[in-house]
Amino acid sequence: ATVLEVHHDERGMIWPQEIAPFAIHLISLGDNKKVKTVAEKIYKDGSSFAKASDGQAKAFEILYDDRNESAGVKFADADLMGIPWRVVVSERTLAKQGVEVKKRSEKKTTLVKIKDVITYVQ
Repeated sequence: ATVLEVHHDERGMIWPQEIAPFAIHLISLGDNKKVKTVAEKIYKDGSSFAKASDGQAKAFEILYDDRNESAGVKFADADLMGIPWRVVVSERTLAKQGVEVKKRSEKKTTLVKIKDVITYVQ
């Protein structure tokens, strides 16, 4: 309750990365096979051990949202849950050779190359 009282905005809570139940909220939009394949690869790569910037091995806890819901519902749920990073895989982002990455505490989204997502979040 204390964390929620201190870390929130009008859309919901914002978990501090150090105590968040998940580091990344991975959202797959649409039922395109390539979208699902890329999202599953990001999920697998992020969940496996990667070298953190301090040289320590680190795995990310990832919540993978592949529900058959609209983008608006998935984004609203992501904001409400407050997971520190949102990664969106869609036909639109893949057409630009990347995925959309957004830090929950910021308004700006960034297009990041697929191979650089985990490094970017680290």
